[in-house]
This record gives sequence, structure tokens and C-alpha cells, in this order.
Amino acid sequence: MIDKKIFEKFNLLPFSPSRLNTFKNFPCGFVMRYIYEYDFPANEKMIRGSAIEHGIHYNFTKDGFYEDCLKAVFNYYDDGTKFVLDQDKVKKERELLEPSFKIAFDCFTSDNLTWKEGDFVASQMEVTTEILGILFRGYVDFVFESDNLVTVIDLKSKSRLQKNRSDMLQQAIYKKALREKYKGKAVDVSMLIVTPKKYEVVDILNTEKEMKEIEMSLISCANMMKICKTKDNIASLITPNLDDWYWADQDKALARQDIWGI
Repeated sequence: MIDKKIFEKFNLLPFSPSRLNTFKNFPCGFVMRYIYEYDFPANEKMIRGSAIEHGIHYNFTKDGFYEDCLKAVFNYYDDGTKFVLDQDKVKKERELLEPSFKIAFDCFTSDNLTWKEGDFVASQMEVTTEILGILFRGYVDFVFESDNLVTVIDLKSKSRLQKNRSDMLQQAIYKKALREKYKGKAVDVSMLIVTPKKYEVVDILNTEKEMKEIEMSLISCANMMKICKTKDNIASLITPNLDDWYWADQDKALARQDIWGI
């Protein structure tokens, strides 16, 4: 078990899958976002993914036709990208919206896919669990429920059809939380990965290895926080790699300069 006070002194609770994945994969990003609390705006790729999720939510809550849902997708994306500096990138991502959404829409309305056995009950549903005594909170995309089964679909919109390790760790945490929430029912968790050309459904089955990896990462983070008294102490333990593509974002490069002086 981990003493939660280690994280509380830096206002890091509750933890989330994205917070832990950021620590594991890009410590500089963790320091900027969660230690110094820089609030970076969403980029065009992130907004594209949110717009597609919004269109699926619109379908389930408004019983809209495909054309109505697609209009909601474009409205969401256009509103969200008004102030993105690189409008060429915005235009490029916008071109991917319709083919990606069409595939996602067809998947969610197909009678051939397993989650059609249950009724839609929620989107962006909050779930919580504890890992080594540390509270985690997250939000699952789409929840379907029948008498004996709860099915959760996490929608991932990507340019290429690939699942990464961070996705799997996130889903492992969600599955643990959902099993605790829906005691007495079977819980199925899947990722639906869509690109402009194709899709893949990834079932989240045995998560024992993922949970062990999550615990190891959480312990590593706790060990770092434990020996640090200030934000600057934490930053001093990490050296930015100036060749990383992450710094192409001007806001993040400026934050790096503020924190590390380089």
C-alpha cells in the first residue's frame, strides 16, 4: 500500500489512467501538466476524437439520423478548433472526420456486434477504484446493460489502426473499476479503434500483467514524490529531451523554458 499523503502534498489525487500513463511515457509532460498545472489547450487531433464521440452520443440520446449526427460532429469540431493556431492542420484533420465517423456510426448501429445485446445507459460515465490504496477516477465512453451483462465500449479515433500499451493499461483500470461497480453482473470491456478506412474491436480479457505494470509505475511515481519537497525538486530529477516532437507545440516549449530554463 502507498501512503496517499505522498501524492496529496502535490495535489495529485485522485489519479487517473492518463495521469499515470503520462508519468510513465513522458515525465516532462507529467511535470508540466500535473505538478506545475499548466493547462494546455486540446489540439486538433484530440478535438477530432471528441467530436466523433459526440456524434455517437448524439445518436443514442437524440435518436438522430446519420446526417443529423454528422452535422453535430462537424459543429463540435468547428467550435473546438476556432482558436487553434495552425489552421492547416485543422483543415487536414477535418477531412478525416466524415470517413472516421461513418465507420464508428456503422459499428454502433450494427446488429452484428455484441454490445447490441444490452440497452444504452450512459456515456462518459464516471468510474472509480483504488490501486495500492490510491484512488483512481476515469470516464468510460459508452455503457450498455442487460439483465446479466454490462458492456463498455471505449472509442478510440486514430489515423492508423494500432493499439498502444497506454490504451491497454487504461482499459485494465476501467475493467477493475467496472467490476467493482457492477458486482453480480458480468462485465465486458472493449476498445473500438476506428480510422478513416477501417476498424478493430479489441476485447479486454485477462488484465493481470497490465495491473502489475500499473502498480509498478504507481510505486515509481510515489518513490519520486516521496523524496521531493517542492515542485522544483521534482523537475530537477528529469531532463527534457529537446529533440522530442512534443516541443513542436509552442505553448509546451515555452512551459519547458519556464520550468527548466532550456
